[in-house]
Amino acid sequence: MLDNNHEAFSPPKENCTLWRYMDFTKLLSILESKKILFVRADKFEDPYEGSLPKLAVEAIKNPAFNGGIPREHIEMYLEHIKNTPVNFYINCWFAAEHESAAMWKLYLQSPEGIAIRSDHDTLCLALERSPLKIRTTKVKYVDYERATIPIGNIFFPFVHKRMSFSHENELRAIVWSFEDVNKPLIPDDSTLVGVDIDPGELIKGIHVSPSAPKWFGELVEQVVRRYGLSCSVEKSNLYDRPSY
Repeated sequence: MLDNNHEAFSPPKENCTLWRYMDFTKLLSILESKKILFVRADKFEDPYEGSLPKLAVEAIKNPAFNGGIPREHIEMYLEHIKNTPVNFYINCWFAAEHESAAMWKLYLQSPEGIAIRSDHDTLCLALERSPLKIRTTKVKYVDYERATIPIGNIFFPFVHKRMSFSHENELRAIVWSFEDVNKPLIPDDSTLVGVDIDPGELIKGIHVSPSAPKWFGELVEQVVRRYGLSCSVEKSNLYDRPSY
């Protein structure tokens, strides 16, 4: 189910276009399994994932701020924060009206790659059908050396990232595995969680890498039609020479 009524989350106020850049094998996985994958937060490359900025940690340790809570309790709390990424699962999208040259380079291992195009309203409709409680949010980018973030809720560290990642313009769908401790839906050792979707409904268009050979684009179209999708399949014209 989808639940965006939470103080930590900032879903788009208006519908926006979403992109996921991937290798062809990941597209095949989505078409075959009819699932999108949520990755456990501790498996992301960014070592700051789910952490607090420096000023937030200093404030928590400051007796004038924490009301004189014993030091050992403060240290236990901060240790708990360090371990929380194993309880969060995230599915990431690039939010923008136009495709991104940087994203093509960052997320493709070879020229044979694609980008799925969808939008926030469609993603929310797909996630609404899941038994998991899922929330979506735009990521907020801050300077982790000079700025702080709210610290009153366990979700806040997962909706913020360092300024160095602002080029990702990320929209996240987030699942907390402890949302309902009396009804666990995610095994403790899971690093990936698949959420059921209908590819034909979620995928509004497929864009083939601008550097892909012609035969690859034809293959993508053949495979997509074989799975019954009616969405557009087009090669990116990002590096085409101007026609004027």
